[in-house]
Amino acid sequence: MKINNTTNPDALKAYGTNAAQRSQLTQETAGKQPGSTVSIQDKVDISSKVRMFQDIKKTAIEAPDIRIEKVKDVEQKITSGTYQADFSIIADKLLSSNINDKI
Repeated sequence: MKINNTTNPDALKAYGTNAAQRSQLTQETAGKQPGSTVSIQDKVDISSKVRMFQDIKKTAIEAPDIRIEKVKDVEQKITSGTYQADFSIIADKLLSSNINDKI
């Protein structure tokens, strides 16, 4: 990989680090069989926080959009005539600036 006219010092530092690792691997394997190849692989480390966020996202995507048990319970109460809506709670949630309060 060739880098030209790069003003980003982090990119240059990363490239220099990888080049140093490649030369060290070449020097370590120089005493081994002639004609053998050196395998260099890229490596990605994911922090535990990122893994946790990935798990949360996966769970949220897999969760159903409608909670059927709750819908059936309210439907049964409406049908039997026992459902009583608390309009003050509904109004508070509608007027709330926080989206989590509206859910």
